[in-house]
Amino acid sequence: MHKVLQKQLKKLAYKDTKFPEGNLQKFIELVNITYNEADEEREFLEHTLETSSQEMAELYEELQQKSKTALAKSEQRYKELATKDILTGLLNRFAFQEELKRLIANSKRTNTKFALLFLDLDYFKEINDTYGHDIGDKLLQEVAKRVLSNIRTEDVFARIGGDEFVLIFTNIHKKILDTLVKKTINLFRQQWIIDGINLHVTTSMGVVIFPDNADDEKQLMKKADIAMYKSKELGRNQVIYFAGE
Repeated sequence: MHKVLQKQLKKLAYKDTKFPEGNLQKFIELVNITYNEADEEREFLEHTLETSSQEMAELYEELQQKSKTALAKSEQRYKELATKDILTGLLNRFAFQEELKRLIANSKRTNTKFALLFLDLDYFKEINDTYGHDIGDKLLQEVAKRVLSNIRTEDVFARIGGDEFVLIFTNIHKKILDTLVKKTINLFRQQWIIDGINLHVTTSMGVVIFPDNADDEKQLMKKADIAMYKSKELGRNQVIYFAGE
């Protein structure tokens, strides 16, 4: 700013600390104008900086929020991939094993029982061979929907591979278990229509009870599997309760 004043002093013939007559007043006016302009520029710059800082802060907050949201979505997606069966949306084998351990610990603590059902679809290979894997996949998805919509919220349903499913009825006693098992197998005896194709699909089912038949996850799964294969040997489309080796 002093350079501007120096130029004005030169124009007004300032010399030896004196102005020609009348020029002093002009100089004072110029000084006032110059300083007013400088103040306006300063205020403009301060306002611009303040606005920019606020906008930068808002932008940073927005980006930070988007980053957190994207991270949360990614974490949720990875969690789903790690615990859910991609085709049906049910718990996968890994997640089911963890849930089974939790249920065993809880049942031991509360002195309650639960039933584990091992389900295998009858003639599923023939359906794939006859109509293709696309129809087979859609059938598995319909199985998941039908069973999930007909069990209690506290029960657990999972797909552990191929056409094999496991279902756990929690906190049960004999009378209620028989009712739940009959209801479940009857779900498979109902009509299945996939893409206009009427499929005859039933299930062979093996049932074990914790802690009556076994008190750890490996033995429960093994004995349920044994009972399920006995069901297939005896003609399929039925339930076998594990009773002994």
